[in-house]
Amino acid sequence: MKPTKTIYLLQIITLLSFLFLQTGFAQEKTSKLDLEKDLTILKRNLEDIHGGLYTYSSKQEIDDWFAKTRLKLKDSMDRFEFYKHIAPLNSIIKNGHTNISYPRLGKKFKLLPIQLYKYKDSFYISKSFSVLHKHLEGVQILEIDDVAINQIFNTLLKTHKRDGNNLTFPSENLSSLFGLDYALIYGSKNDYTLTVIKENKTFKITLESSLINDHVRKFYRNSDKLKALNFKINDSIGVLTFPTFSTNELKKENYKSLLEDSFQKIKSQNIKHLIIDVRNNGGGDPVPTQELISYLIDKEFVMYKDVYTITNKIADKKYYEKQGLFWLNMFSWLKVKKVEDNYYRIRNKEGMDVFSPKENNFKGKLYILANGNSFSATGEFTSFIKNNRDVLFIGEEVGGNAFQNTSGVDYTITLPNSKQRVKLPLVVWEMNISSGNNSHGIKPDYWIKNTIEDEMRGNDSVLNFTYSLIKKLITNNVSQKK
Repeated sequence: MKPTKTIYLLQIITLLSFLFLQTGFAQEKTSKLDLEKDLTILKRNLEDIHGGLYTYSSKQEIDDWFAKTRLKLKDSMDRFEFYKHIAPLNSIIKNGHTNISYPRLGKKFKLLPIQLYKYKDSFYISKSFSVLHKHLEGVQILEIDDVAINQIFNTLLKTHKRDGNNLTFPSENLSSLFGLDYALIYGSKNDYTLTVIKENKTFKITLESSLINDHVRKFYRNSDKLKALNFKINDSIGVLTFPTFSTNELKKENYKSLLEDSFQKIKSQNIKHLIIDVRNNGGGDPVPTQELISYLIDKEFVMYKDVYTITNKIADKKYYEKQGLFWLNMFSWLKVKKVEDNYYRIRNKEGMDVFSPKENNFKGKLYILANGNSFSATGEFTSFIKNNRDVLFIGEEVGGNAFQNTSGVDYTITLPNSKQRVKLPLVVWEMNISSGNNSHGIKPDYWIKNTIEDEMRGNDSVLNFTYSLIKKLITNNVSQKK
């Protein structure tokens, strides 16, 4: 079974539990020599176990990045300084399941108390940690501490993971975690000066920073809610909201029965237009993905062309404490079969077995709503659908790559001197599709995103646009028949 890759909300919760619970560490400095040793260890482990290391950047490019980063190191550096140097590796490897983790923050760390909303090339305060600043929500930002916001955003974007050259996924993540990222890279301090526009007037405001506390943790956890699995029929248009492909999460909602009932209703009520909403669906497992696909294409299919790793063990096990490496190293032969050097095919056939179409297979007009947080298995789902039937995509470019990802089984290495943590995935999942890897997710036929005004009012302009588009198509068809 492909381990669950949850939506970004759950990634944030996991991240915060690491960041905020470890508060008893002093800001120790590490020598340049020891940091160079850490880089050597990290590079060796990436080369040894990461099957997708050279998917988007060549070996020469990655070698050059490590060489240049070594030259930038100072003697000595604390964990925040080292993180600034190493975090851009996220945008060099360009694999969304590989991650240079945030450093331990400590209870005295102060951050900018806002989240951003990006619409085209403009930036707005979407949410504030404090009730004192609620009146600023929806206000456009031009500068922070006299630096242009677009320059700041592009700098911070380099520290965020992504799949290939797609920027929708890192932009969504950065917007959500902007206050934390800004403080890490530009400095944690008592207050921040923002240049904003409100009611066509430009002025400066000073925001007092927020300490890491229960209120901030709760804010991040509640900032994005997972939509419920749901099917409804609205004015003869079916709408299926599919918020995750996580088997564990979907089983709680008896998703197979819901799918069966939903497509039975579609057939019995002769529904010709179906909208599937996978916005903010961060991925999951092959089986739920295949279950949904089996209702949407009318032929047998195999989802993956290949599923493999480049190794069957991890040599540097001392850097992966309490992660079950003993079982991996001793019993991996039960899970993988060596075909040749650096190529071990996964024995588990999940995702590579033949799936048959369901009886109530939908053959009408299909519309898929997606955005930058449509990631991982959702990238696979959207890609497979596009390659196998007619469909219109509405929203933004899908955050997950359309051709492959390296994910599933992953381990977190802790570098011995800096204590920097890096998550390394092992399994390469290559899609069974005709198109090659263009370093992007599926792009929309109609680019639509909520404006900041839509966000503040709770409007769903993407869904509303789709309703209007369908009604226009229906009207045109009726007129042509006359």
